[in-house]
Amino acid sequence: MSNSINKKRILLFGVGWLGKELVHSLFDDGYILHVVTRDNSKWSNLDAKINQIHVYTDTNELDPSIKNVSFDLVCVMLPPSSFDGYAEVIKWICKQTQEVKHFIYTSSTSVYKNHDGVVNEESKVDEQTTVYKAEQEIKKAFPNRFTILRLSGLISEDRHPTKYLLRKEMINEGSSPVNLVHRKDVIRAIQTLMRMNGSGEVFNLSYPDHPSRKEYYGAFAKKYFGQTLCFIDDGNGKTIDGSKFAMKYEYKYEMSIWDVEINNI
Repeated sequence: MSNSINKKRILLFGVGWLGKELVHSLFDDGYILHVVTRDNSKWSNLDAKINQIHVYTDTNELDPSIKNVSFDLVCVMLPPSSFDGYAEVIKWICKQTQEVKHFIYTSSTSVYKNHDGVVNEESKVDEQTTVYKAEQEIKKAFPNRFTILRLSGLISEDRHPTKYLLRKEMINEGSSPVNLVHRKDVIRAIQTLMRMNGSGEVFNLSYPDHPSRKEYYGAFAKKYFGQTLCFIDDGNGKTIDGSKFAMKYEYKYEMSIWDVEINNI
Protein backbone atom coordinates (compact mmCIF):
# COMPACT_ATOMS: atom_id res chain seq x y z
CA MET A 1 0.00 0.00 0.00
CA SER A 2 1.28 3.49 -0.81
CA ASN A 3 2.39 5.69 2.07
CA SER A 4 0.94 8.74 0.38
CA ILE A 5 -1.09 10.85 2.80
CA ASN A 6 -4.10 10.36 0.52
CA LYS A 7 -3.93 6.60 0.97
CA LYS A 8 -3.03 6.18 4.63
CA ARG A 9 -5.46 3.99 6.53
CA ILE A 10 -5.72 5.01 10.19
CA LEU A 11 -7.22 3.16 13.17
CA LEU A 12 -8.22 5.21 16.22
CA PHE A 13 -8.81 3.96 19.76
CA GLY A 14 -10.22 6.39 22.30
CA VAL A 15 -12.46 8.85 20.50
CA GLY A 16 -13.71 10.85 23.46
CA TRP A 17 -12.95 14.44 24.43
CA LEU A 18 -9.58 14.48 22.63
CA GLY A 19 -10.12 11.78 20.01
CA LYS A 20 -13.42 13.05 18.67
CA GLU A 21 -11.87 16.43 17.88
CA LEU A 22 -8.98 14.66 16.15
CA VAL A 23 -11.42 12.71 13.99
CA HIS A 24 -13.15 15.89 12.83
CA SER A 25 -9.80 17.54 12.09
CA LEU A 26 -8.82 14.66 9.78
CA PHE A 27 -11.90 14.68 7.53
CA ASP A 28 -10.32 16.94 4.94
CA ASP A 29 -6.84 15.37 5.01
CA GLY A 30 -7.58 12.46 2.70
CA TYR A 31 -7.06 9.68 5.24
CA ILE A 32 -9.18 6.54 5.40
CA LEU A 33 -10.45 6.61 8.98
CA HIS A 34 -11.44 3.63 11.13
CA VAL A 35 -12.80 4.28 14.61
CA VAL A 36 -13.05 1.63 17.33
CA THR A 37 -16.26 2.11 19.28
CA ARG A 38 -18.63 0.32 21.64
CA ASP A 39 -21.51 2.55 20.59
CA ASN A 40 -22.11 2.64 16.83
CA SER A 41 -24.95 5.12 17.19
CA LYS A 42 -22.47 7.80 18.33
CA TRP A 43 -21.07 7.97 14.80
CA SER A 44 -24.25 7.25 12.80
CA ASN A 45 -24.32 10.73 11.27
CA LEU A 46 -20.75 10.28 9.99
CA ASP A 47 -21.10 6.91 8.28
CA ALA A 48 -19.93 8.32 4.98
CA LYS A 49 -16.70 9.69 6.46
CA ILE A 50 -15.51 6.99 8.85
CA ASN A 51 -15.47 3.21 9.13
CA GLN A 52 -16.60 1.83 12.47
CA ILE A 53 -14.90 -1.11 14.13
CA HIS A 54 -17.22 -2.44 16.82
CA VAL A 55 -16.03 -3.73 20.20
CA TYR A 56 -18.34 -6.38 21.63
CA THR A 57 -18.90 -5.45 25.25
CA ASP A 58 -19.54 -8.99 26.44
CA THR A 59 -16.26 -10.44 25.12
CA ASN A 60 -14.10 -7.33 24.50
CA GLU A 61 -13.41 -8.68 21.01
CA LEU A 62 -13.11 -6.51 17.94
CA ASP A 63 -15.27 -7.04 14.89
CA PRO A 64 -13.51 -9.80 12.89
CA SER A 65 -13.50 -7.55 9.83
CA ILE A 66 -10.47 -5.78 11.30
CA LYS A 67 -8.32 -8.78 10.34
CA ASN A 68 -8.95 -8.08 6.68
CA VAL A 69 -7.63 -4.51 6.85
CA SER A 70 -4.01 -3.39 6.70
CA PHE A 71 -3.45 -0.22 8.72
CA ASP A 72 -0.65 2.26 8.19
CA LEU A 73 -1.10 3.90 11.56
CA VAL A 74 -2.78 3.28 14.90
CA CYS A 75 -3.43 6.10 17.36
CA VAL A 76 -4.46 5.22 20.94
CA MET A 77 -5.91 8.01 23.11
CA LEU A 78 -7.57 5.96 25.84
CA PRO A 79 -7.59 7.56 29.31
CA PRO A 80 -6.40 5.15 32.03
CA SER A 81 -9.19 6.21 34.39
CA SER A 82 -11.69 4.42 32.15
CA PHE A 83 -10.25 0.93 32.57
CA ASP A 84 -9.27 -1.62 35.18
CA GLY A 85 -6.03 -3.34 34.21
CA TYR A 86 -5.18 -0.52 31.82
CA ALA A 87 -1.73 -1.81 30.82
CA GLU A 88 -3.31 -5.13 29.86
CA VAL A 89 -5.84 -3.27 27.68
CA ILE A 90 -2.97 -1.57 25.85
CA LYS A 91 -1.16 -4.90 25.51
CA TRP A 92 -4.31 -6.38 23.98
CA ILE A 93 -4.53 -3.52 21.47
CA CYS A 94 -0.90 -4.09 20.53
CA LYS A 95 -1.65 -7.75 19.78
CA GLN A 96 -4.59 -6.78 17.57
CA THR A 97 -2.47 -4.39 15.50
CA GLN A 98 0.95 -6.06 15.30
CA GLU A 99 1.55 -5.32 11.62
CA VAL A 100 0.94 -1.57 11.83
CA LYS A 101 3.70 0.68 10.51
CA HIS A 102 3.38 3.43 13.13
CA PHE A 103 1.80 3.23 16.60
CA ILE A 104 1.06 6.57 18.32
CA TYR A 105 0.12 6.63 22.00
CA THR A 106 -0.94 9.61 24.13
CA SER A 107 0.60 9.10 27.54
CA SER A 108 0.95 11.59 30.40
CA THR A 109 3.67 13.62 32.10
CA SER A 110 2.35 12.14 35.34
CA VAL A 111 4.88 9.34 34.75
CA TYR A 112 7.66 11.61 36.05
CA LYS A 113 8.67 11.53 39.69
CA ASN A 114 7.82 14.61 41.72
CA HIS A 115 10.77 16.93 42.17
CA ASP A 116 11.67 20.57 41.69
CA GLY A 117 13.19 21.81 38.45
CA VAL A 118 13.01 21.15 34.73
CA VAL A 119 11.85 17.72 33.57
CA ASN A 120 12.64 16.34 30.12
CA GLU A 121 12.22 12.96 28.45
CA GLU A 122 15.37 11.62 30.18
CA SER A 123 14.17 12.48 33.70
CA LYS A 124 13.36 9.79 36.23
CA VAL A 125 9.94 8.21 36.06
CA ASP A 126 7.76 6.35 38.52
CA GLU A 127 7.79 2.88 37.01
CA GLN A 128 4.68 1.90 38.97
CA THR A 129 2.39 4.36 37.20
CA THR A 130 -0.25 2.80 35.00
CA VAL A 131 0.63 4.79 31.90
CA TYR A 132 4.34 3.97 32.20
CA LYS A 133 3.50 0.26 32.27
CA ALA A 134 1.36 0.82 29.18
CA GLU A 135 4.28 2.55 27.47
CA GLN A 136 6.48 -0.47 28.12
CA GLU A 137 3.97 -2.77 26.41
CA ILE A 138 4.05 -0.54 23.32
CA LYS A 139 7.85 -0.40 23.24
CA LYS A 140 8.05 -4.19 23.35
CA ALA A 141 5.42 -4.67 20.66
CA PHE A 142 6.62 -2.00 18.21
CA PRO A 143 10.37 -1.38 18.53
CA ASN A 144 11.29 1.63 16.38
CA ARG A 145 7.69 1.83 15.10
CA PHE A 146 6.09 3.82 17.93
CA THR A 147 5.81 7.42 19.06
CA ILE A 148 4.76 8.18 22.62
CA LEU A 149 3.44 11.65 23.46
CA ARG A 150 3.50 12.47 27.17
CA LEU A 151 0.87 15.18 27.55
CA SER A 152 0.82 17.89 30.19
CA GLY A 153 -2.54 18.93 31.62
CA LEU A 154 -5.06 19.25 28.79
CA ILE A 155 -7.10 22.42 28.46
CA SER A 156 -9.57 23.94 26.03
CA GLU A 157 -12.51 26.32 26.05
CA ASP A 158 -14.73 23.59 27.50
CA ARG A 159 -12.18 22.09 29.91
CA HIS A 160 -10.09 24.03 32.41
CA PRO A 161 -8.76 23.16 35.90
CA THR A 162 -9.88 26.49 37.35
CA LYS A 163 -13.45 25.18 37.58
CA TYR A 164 -12.42 22.44 40.01
CA LEU A 165 -10.25 24.72 42.12
CA LEU A 166 -13.23 26.98 42.83
CA ARG A 167 -14.57 24.36 45.23
CA LYS A 168 -11.53 24.51 47.52
CA GLU A 169 -11.13 26.87 50.47
CA MET A 170 -7.33 26.66 50.38
CA ILE A 171 -5.17 25.45 47.49
CA ASN A 172 -1.72 23.95 48.07
CA GLU A 173 1.40 24.45 45.97
CA GLY A 174 0.58 27.98 44.94
CA SER A 175 4.23 28.57 43.98
CA SER A 176 4.44 25.49 41.76
CA PRO A 177 4.52 26.01 37.98
CA VAL A 178 1.61 24.97 35.79
CA ASN A 179 2.25 22.48 32.99
CA LEU A 180 -0.52 22.70 30.42
CA VAL A 181 -1.16 22.18 26.72
CA HIS A 182 -4.18 23.09 24.63
CA ARG A 183 -6.14 20.33 22.92
CA LYS A 184 -5.64 21.99 19.53
CA ASP A 185 -1.85 21.88 19.92
CA VAL A 186 -2.04 18.17 20.79
CA ILE A 187 -4.17 17.49 17.71
CA ARG A 188 -1.73 19.40 15.53
CA ALA A 189 1.15 17.38 16.99
CA ILE A 190 -0.63 14.10 16.24
CA GLN A 191 -1.38 15.29 12.70
CA THR A 192 2.33 16.03 12.29
CA LEU A 193 3.23 12.50 13.38
CA MET A 194 0.69 10.98 11.01
CA ARG A 195 2.83 12.23 8.14
CA MET A 196 5.92 10.54 9.58
CA ASN A 197 7.18 7.05 10.21
CA GLY A 198 7.53 5.83 13.77
CA SER A 199 10.96 6.59 15.24
CA GLY A 200 10.76 4.77 18.56
CA GLU A 201 10.84 8.02 20.53
CA VAL A 202 9.12 9.62 23.51
CA PHE A 203 8.16 13.30 23.54
CA ASN A 204 6.67 15.67 26.09
CA LEU A 205 3.98 18.09 24.92
CA SER A 206 3.75 21.17 27.13
CA TYR A 207 3.25 24.85 26.38
CA PRO A 208 6.53 26.69 27.04
CA ASP A 209 5.13 29.18 29.55
CA HIS A 210 4.93 28.01 33.17
CA PRO A 211 3.47 30.65 35.50
CA SER A 212 2.78 29.72 39.11
CA ARG A 213 -0.51 28.08 40.01
CA LYS A 214 -1.37 31.15 42.09
CA GLU A 215 -0.73 33.54 39.21
CA TYR A 216 -2.41 31.50 36.51
CA TYR A 217 -5.46 29.97 38.17
CA GLY A 218 -5.98 33.10 40.26
CA ALA A 219 -6.23 35.19 37.11
CA PHE A 220 -8.70 32.82 35.43
CA ALA A 221 -10.88 32.51 38.54
CA LYS A 222 -11.21 36.28 38.76
CA LYS A 223 -11.73 36.86 35.02
CA TYR A 224 -14.27 34.14 34.27
CA PHE A 225 -15.91 33.37 37.62
CA GLY A 226 -15.49 36.59 39.60
CA GLN A 227 -13.89 34.70 42.48
CA THR A 228 -10.65 35.01 44.42
CA LEU A 229 -8.76 31.79 45.08
CA CYS A 230 -6.73 31.34 48.25
CA PHE A 231 -3.35 29.65 47.83
CA ILE A 232 -0.71 28.36 50.18
CA ASP A 233 2.60 29.45 48.69
CA ASP A 234 4.42 26.17 49.24
CA GLY A 235 6.36 23.97 46.85
CA ASN A 236 8.28 24.68 43.68
CA GLY A 237 7.46 21.60 41.61
CA LYS A 238 8.49 20.33 38.20
CA THR A 239 8.52 22.27 34.95
CA ILE A 240 7.84 20.08 31.92
CA ASP A 241 10.12 20.76 28.97
CA GLY A 242 8.21 20.23 25.72
CA SER A 243 10.92 21.51 23.38
CA LYS A 244 12.22 18.17 22.05
CA PHE A 245 9.17 17.61 19.83
CA ALA A 246 9.24 21.23 18.67
CA MET A 247 12.89 21.00 17.63
CA LYS A 248 12.65 17.63 15.89
CA TYR A 249 9.58 18.46 13.81
CA GLU A 250 9.95 22.26 13.55
CA TYR A 251 6.71 22.47 15.48
CA LYS A 252 5.38 25.60 17.16
CA TYR A 253 2.92 25.68 20.05
CA GLU A 254 0.26 28.06 18.74
CA MET A 255 -2.37 28.03 21.49
CA SER A 256 -1.27 30.18 24.42
CA ILE A 257 -2.49 28.92 27.76
CA TRP A 258 -3.45 32.54 28.53
CA ASP A 259 -5.76 32.92 25.54
CA VAL A 260 -8.32 30.27 26.46
CA GLU A 261 -11.83 31.73 26.42
CA ILE A 262 -13.55 29.51 28.97
CA ASN A 263 -17.13 28.57 28.13
CA ASN A 264 -19.57 25.68 28.53
CA ILE A 265 -18.00 24.31 31.72
